[in-house]
Amino acid sequence: MPVRLRGAASDAAALSTACAYVGPLSPYANPFAAGDRSPSPAGAAMDADEAVDLFAATLRGPVGRFYADEFAQALHGLDLMCICPLDVPCHADVLLRLANSNTISTSYFLEGPPMSHPIMVSAAEHLRASEKRRTAAREDAFRTWGPRSVEAAARYALQLLGDEAVTLEWETSGLLSFEEHHQAFASLDTVAGQHLELFYSDQGGTESITLRVSCMSCPSQHVRKVTSLEQLGQLLSQTPAWQFIAPQDGGNL
Repeated sequence: MPVRLRGAASDAAALSTACAYVGPLSPYANPFAAGDRSPSPAGAAMDADEAVDLFAATLRGPVGRFYADEFAQALHGLDLMCICPLDVPCHADVLLRLANSNTISTSYFLEGPPMSHPIMVSAAEHLRASEKRRTAAREDAFRTWGPRSVEAAARYALQLLGDEAVTLEWETSGLLSFEEHHQAFASLDTVAGQHLELFYSDQGGTESITLRVSCMSCPSQHVRKVTSLEQLGQLLSQTPAWQFIAPQDGGNL
């Protein structure tokens, strides 16, 4: 059974036994060495084990598998010599197993999954990092959506309706596309089976406040856009609540 030996190219040539030199500068050399930067985005220095693993994984890749077949045929039955100490992991061990297996397709003999191109690994790592950032941003948006909606509603109501808008108690209901759509409501009153509330919406930067008058015992709902405090008064005058808002007018304008 062929074995791994230690030595230089001249040592291999001097041996009487069938031996092939697979160390540096040979066609079978490992392009990855201990201390080299890992192809991952982290770029940490590899140790000997990692350098050998990367060599084996490369031979399992779409290009490396063709080299694996050629190496297996050329090195079959030969002792393999490299400059690595015998007590240190070496790619010659990978080549020995590859060249002396009884499998037809040598690329399937090497353990583990195929090795992807380093740029593919880097792209996948960056995608995972980006997805992680997006997930964190969405989770933050979810946690802050309610407070941001209430704050936006209070600010816009103050601008639209004046100082009296500070008396409104805004709340959030439901959850739409919280990344771009803020919404909140402020209950006004429930009179004669009708519930009145102001509804704030900000979708894509377009803000609005509407008066919603909902029937408590049926699905009917009337929605009117509010444009000013005076116009809100006009809308309220058309509801049963007006008789309680302005009793001096007998419920009429």
